[in-house]
Amino acid sequence: MGIEFSIIFYSTIAGLSTILGVILVILKERLVLKYSHYVNSFAAGLILGVAFFHLFPGSLELSENALLFIFMGFLVFYLLENVMVIHSGSEIHFREKKNPQHSKGMVMFSGLFFHSLVDGVIIGVGFEIDTKLGLLTSLGVISHELPEGVTTFSLLINSIKRKTALKLSVAVALATPLGALVSLTFIGGLSEAMIGLLLAMAGGSFLYIAASDLIPETHEEKRFGNAGFLLLGVLFLYSLSKTIVV
Repeated sequence: MGIEFSIIFYSTIAGLSTILGVILVILKERLVLKYSHYVNSFAAGLILGVAFFHLFPGSLELSENALLFIFMGFLVFYLLENVMVIHSGSEIHFREKKNPQHSKGMVMFSGLFFHSLVDGVIIGVGFEIDTKLGLLTSLGVISHELPEGVTTFSLLINSIKRKTALKLSVAVALATPLGALVSLTFIGGLSEAMIGLLLAMAGGSFLYIAASDLIPETHEEKRFGNAGFLLLGVLFLYSLSKTIVV
């Protein structure tokens, strides 16, 4: 399997995971609400595992400025959500605008689209280093795309018509493979140091997603199982990384 095919294939799977999240909200909303805490906890564990076991060490090995860019990756996603004033685990609040409903929907769509676009680039960066890191990074992205699909559609239908929200949610899903395609146009010509900085930013973004979006939602209901599923996600990722041989 060539690197280009792998990047496109796994980014497409990630996009389909977002669409699956949308479908689950439409068909099984109560079921999604009942088990979303466990899904988010497991996804947070996977993402933290990818960040701490692979992205951070890999970036530090390739670039001496990696720590700064880990922080920058975290900060970029913080600022992105600050502009949108949303968090998947909290109530939605918006600044007043002349056309509030339209403004809410388009601000959210823009932020979520960019988020998914970056996810696609992250997959491309992972595979540029090696197949193992590409697979693990893809797993991290795919794991949070499902709850992201749930979040995306749930947020959009609060601001715009259901049909429009569905179309925009699909566009958000397509942004991931689009980001992967974009990465193919430039990533091959980058130096190891630059790739290391991109890995660092990817790690920072993963850390933010887990710490700000996924884990807080698990605190909505005080369940011991939430912590268990988070640890299970970390252990699963660690075990998988030891098993994969390429």
